[in-house]
Amino acid sequence: MLIAARVVIGLFYIVMGLGLIKDFAPVTELMASRGIPAPGILLPLTIAIWFIGGGALLANYYRKQASLGLLVVTIVVTLVIHNFWSASPEQFANEMQHFLKNVAICGALLALAAI
Repeated sequence: MLIAARVVIGLFYIVMGLGLIKDFAPVTELMASRGIPAPGILLPLTIAIWFIGGGALLANYYRKQASLGLLVVTIVVTLVIHNFWSASPEQFANEMQHFLKNVAICGALLALAAI
């Protein structure tokens, strides 16, 4: 079960990192619209953390550290980008779904870090 959890969460972050590369310009614009400073620097840093952390989970390499690093970035992204409480009525449900998904992923990361 632990191997399956590592693979699923690791692949999740790698696939999400690929998606951020594909949508780099719109994500950078979104970050800027949310008041995030230097999105052109922070987005590549986030992508790198997601690739490195996801790969580390896949390889079972520094699993605890990788899980905790991904946890920190996921918490920040969740609170700053998916803050449904500030979303427009049109975006409320979408942002809440992303928020809750990320909360569940944070639980999985905590479990991986604890094992």
